[in-house]
Parts: sequence; C-alpha cells; structure tokens
Amino acid sequence: MKHFQIGFWEPATNVHVNMSGDSKAQLQRNVQVSDELKPHFRVTTIMERPYVMLKKNHYELDSNSKFEGFCIDLLAELSKDLGFTYTIHAVKDGKYGNDKYGNGSWDGMIGEILRGEAEMAVAPLTVNYRRSEAVDFTKPFLSLGISILYKVPDDQQPDLFSFLNPLSWQIWTAIATSIITVTLGMYFVANVTPYEWNLNFSCCTAHEPHPAAAFATSQEAPIVMSNNYSFWNTVWYVLSTMLKGGCDFGPRAVSTRLLGGTWWVFYLVIISAYTANLAAVLTVSRPYIPIKNLDDLANQTTISYGTIRGGSTMQFFQESRIAAHVKMWEYMKDKDVFVTSNGKGVERALSMNYAYLMESTSLEYETQQNCNLTQIGGVLGSKGYGIALAKKSDWTDRISRQILLYAKRGIIEMKKTKWWRSKGAACTSTASAVKHDRFALSMYNVAGLFITLGVGIVLAVIVVIFELLYRCHHISKKEGKPFLEELCYELKFAMNMTSLSDHRSRQKMSMCMNNGNGKPNHLNENGSLKKTTL
Repeated sequence: MKHFQIGFWEPATNVHVNMSGDSKAQLQRNVQVSDELKPHFRVTTIMERPYVMLKKNHYELDSNSKFEGFCIDLLAELSKDLGFTYTIHAVKDGKYGNDKYGNGSWDGMIGEILRGEAEMAVAPLTVNYRRSEAVDFTKPFLSLGISILYKVPDDQQPDLFSFLNPLSWQIWTAIATSIITVTLGMYFVANVTPYEWNLNFSCCTAHEPHPAAAFATSQEAPIVMSNNYSFWNTVWYVLSTMLKGGCDFGPRAVSTRLLGGTWWVFYLVIISAYTANLAAVLTVSRPYIPIKNLDDLANQTTISYGTIRGGSTMQFFQESRIAAHVKMWEYMKDKDVFVTSNGKGVERALSMNYAYLMESTSLEYETQQNCNLTQIGGVLGSKGYGIALAKKSDWTDRISRQILLYAKRGIIEMKKTKWWRSKGAACTSTASAVKHDRFALSMYNVAGLFITLGVGIVLAVIVVIFELLYRCHHISKKEGKPFLEELCYELKFAMNMTSLSDHRSRQKMSMCMNNGNGKPNHLNENGSLKKTTL
C-alpha cells in the first residue's frame, strides 16, 4: 500500500496541508480540511449579464451570495472541486482592463491584479495578446467572436399600392417597355403583310379571310382597304390579351401570329410570377434591414456604430490592419460613439439608429431576452473568455485542466443553457435577421386597387364627354345644325329617350343595306362588287 504525504501536524499550529500537488478529490479521501485552511482568493469581476448580476434581494445578502450568473456558478464549481475559497468584489472603475497609454498602467480588472488588489478575475474577460503579457490566463471557458447587434426595424406594412410590390420597379419598367415594343412591332408587321388587309365597303365592313387583292381586277376602280391593326387597335389588342380580357379580332398572317404567340408566352410567365408573389407580399410583413454584414456597416454613414470603450472589441479594431476595420476604427474614434458597458450599448441600439459591435455570446443572450434585437451578419474573429491570474501563478494550470474537464462533460454547456435560455427568455431564435408575421388582408392592403379603378372610371367619363362634344361639334358643323341642339339630340338618345330606329346612324345603315331591290347597297344588280371609294 502506497502512502502519500499531504501535510503534517504540529500541536501549536494544528494541520498544514500542501495543496500544490494533489486534487481535492484525493484530499477528501484522506482528510477533511476546514475552509479556514484552504487557499483564499480575492476575486474581481464586472457587472455584466448574464455572467455576473446582482440578485433582486442583494441588499440583504453578504458579499458573495449577493451575486449570481454564469461566471458565479463557474467559480463556485471550481472552488468546490479544487478546494479554495474566495471573496468577490466588483471592479472599482467598472472596466475590463486596458493599457490606455501603453506604459503598463492598466486599468480595470487587469490593473487590480497587477496592483495586488485581487488574485483572480472571473468575468467575461477576453484573452488577447496585450493582456496575456500582463497576466496569465486559463484555457477559455467560452469561445466567441464579434458581431453586430441591431434593432429589428418596424414591419414594412403594405401601402396603398402594395399590389405593385410583387415585381420590382425595374421589372415594371421592362414590362412597360415590352408593351410599347410589341405594340410598335405588331403595328408594323400587320401593316406590311398583305394578309392582314381586308375589304371595306362603304358604310358596311366585310372581313374576308383572304387578301383583298384577290377580289379586285385591273379594270375595277381601287377598292378601299382596311386593317384591324390600326395603332390604337394594336395597343388595345396587346393590353387586352395581356390582362386576359380577350379581343374581338386576332392575327391572321403567319408573321402576326408568330409575334402574337411569342407575346402570349411572355405575359403568361409574367402574370404567373406576379400572381405567385402577390399573396406573400400582401400577407407577410417584412422589416427592412438596411445592413447585412460588417462591410455594409463600414460603407454607410446613416447608421452610427460603436463598442465598449477600453474593451477587447475596441482593441481589435484599433489594432486590425484590414482596410474595412481601419475605416471603422477611424469613424468610431472621430465620432466618439463608445459606451461604458454592454447594457448602455443595448439601450442605445434600442433607442437610436445605432449598431452595437459586441461579443457574440453576450449578443446571443441579449437577442434571447429582447425580441426587438437581432444579430446582423456572422461572427468576426475567434477568441475566448478566460480567467485571469497573476503571472506564474500555480493555479493557472489547475484551473485550465478543470475547465477542459467541464467542457468535456458538458457542464459549461448546461450552465450556458441555464442562463441564456431558462431565465425568462422570450425569443427562441437568435440569428433571424427578419421575422415574419402573417396577418389577414385589410381594406388598407388593397385600397390602391380601388383607387386605380376609381381613377379609370373618372378618366373614362372625362374622355367620353370629350368624345361626345367632339362628335356633336363635327355633326353640327357638317349638317349646319346648332351645337346645343345636336348635343341635346345625342343626350336624349343616350338616355334612351328616343327610339333606336330614329337615330341617324340607324337610318343610314338601312339606306346602305337596301337599294330598293332588297340587295345590299355594296353590290351591283348582277351581284358583282360595287366600285366605292371611302
């Protein structure tokens, strides 16, 4: 049986225990040591949720028990397993630790360790090169990076003309250009091809399925020809077929059918894409995030941004040689956008147009607790939180090994889950930059359609008034009748106050169709085509 010397006993001084070479588990198997005989550490920390916080009834508790949080639980576990006691106090100047002037005069928790005011710093203290030159750090107990905290903008509610939103303005412009192009193309092709020209006899129109030239001879007088595809008819054809309204005439020639068929395929896909996106646009509110990553933030001036003064994130941008980071550091230095704590940065992000650069683990907690906050972009860099001790401390390796053991057994992850997600967390997603809320359509969402319809009706009424006035003016001038008399005549007919057979157009049609012998007026007695010129 092997024997290990763990200490010695003297009557005057009771028990002396050597803690430098044995773990607490081994010591507990051999001897019970009172707290008075265990090594004692003065621990400095900083108030930062959820790492270190004051309990609600902290004013009733002593120095150690009034604190709670992830770091406090981790310190308690280390104390129990490694056999030491501690007294916690918050850092006096409320800073993490920064050699501001570069002469070794550190502030914050690092400064307290260097001045002998504390032996250990347990807090969300980032391990970096400059700090590691001043103090020793254990293995990191949390890995993290830098990310952007930003307020989720208000939902972009559909506006009066939200029915236009399924397609971008560039597509709408392209569609308008396509309508104009197809109209001009159809008009040109239909007028060039002989197979779109039809016979037009006097006041009656005969649409023949063949070119009009087939019905004329060299001895006959020129026959008046008509083409359905006048400019305005072509505009009407293009728009009505696109909007599924149908049209009372269609292409006859191969060339016009080819162009029309191509147009049908085009608008079929466009209308399908518009319909597919319309429901989503009108029933989903989407907050607009003006930045997507760190480069977007660096290349704009509308949103201000900053970080903790004197923290590791500030040191990262201060020492980085990447062009975007240098640009951001110059902005932050000139604008003085730094804050004194994460809490102040979160408040500024919520109340102002401000993006807060903070460490990803703290950001994750804040977005869990407040659904109005979100993370922008990914995580920049890779670093970790470690426990700081004085240079060449015998406890650095012990605590490091114990932290690695906790990570292996999942103890650190369980404690993180406890403080990040189980303490009144209201949000379940931390990296969602856009949150969608579905809602029923309201009158406001489709009011633009009714406005458009109303405008169309008003324009149609205005146009028909001008048409009526122009027609009455033309007839009164041609027939030598007073303008007002003709206007009243047309209005009476329009209001169904006179018989249809009494209207001049009906009377002229009867004259046209009957030539006294029951034959159409456009045919001669022998049934041949009558020579007419319109």
